[in-house]
Amino acid sequence: MSNRREDPIDWGFKNYLQNRFSTVPKNDLEKILDNILGLIELSRDKKRDVKSILEQAARTIFRLFDFQEIAIGLKNPKDGLYRYEVLLGYSRNTEMAFRKLQYTSEEMVSYDRYPFVKIGRISELDPVEGISENEKHLYDRPLALGYPRASPEDFMEGDYIDVWMYDGGGDLIGWLELSKPRNGKMPSSDTVRWIEVIADVCALIVDRKR
Repeated sequence: MSNRREDPIDWGFKNYLQNRFSTVPKNDLEKILDNILGLIELSRDKKRDVKSILEQAARTIFRLFDFQEIAIGLKNPKDGLYRYEVLLGYSRNTEMAFRKLQYTSEEMVSYDRYPFVKIGRISELDPVEGISENEKHLYDRPLALGYPRASPEDFMEGDYIDVWMYDGGGDLIGWLELSKPRNGKMPSSDTVRWIEVIADVCALIVDRKR
C-alpha cells in the first residue's frame, strides 16, 4: 500500500495559477522585464566579463526598442578618459572612427561642445543642429546632416540620445548612445524610461565588476 500523500491542491487551481503566472512573456511589458532580469542574471555569471554583458545589453535595446545603432562607452579607471567599448549596427568605417575617440570628464558634459536637450532623468537628446564640422566624418551620410527638420517628431541623421551611467558615488562611469530608430521618429517617453532602467542596471554591473 502506497504511503504517498494525496496532493491537497486542486489540479485545476494549480494549472490555472501556473498558466496565469507563467514566466513566458505575454506582452511587450513582460518581454522588457524578462530581458532586464536576463541581464541581471547574466551579471551573476562570474565567467562573464563586463564587455560581454554590455554587448548583451546593446542587443536587448536593438531588439526591444528598434534603434539601429547602439553604442556603449565606459570611463577607463586608469587614465580617467571615456571611450567607446561596444558598437552595434554601425558601418565598419564609422566603428573604426568611433574607436579612436576619447573624451575627458569636462568634454562629456560640455553643453558648448555638445548642445543637448534633457529628455529624461539621465537622458539627453543631442540634435544634429549642434554637430560641429570636424565631427561630420563620423556619419555614413554626411550630406544628410544638412536636411531640414520637417517636424519635431522626426529623428534626423546626426541626432543621438545619450543615457548616462553613474556609480554609487554619483560619478559618471559610462553612457549608452542611441541613434537611427527604424521608424525615423522620436522615441516615446516610455521607451526612454525603460532604457534608463537598462542603463542603471548596466551601471550597477560595471561598478561591481570593475
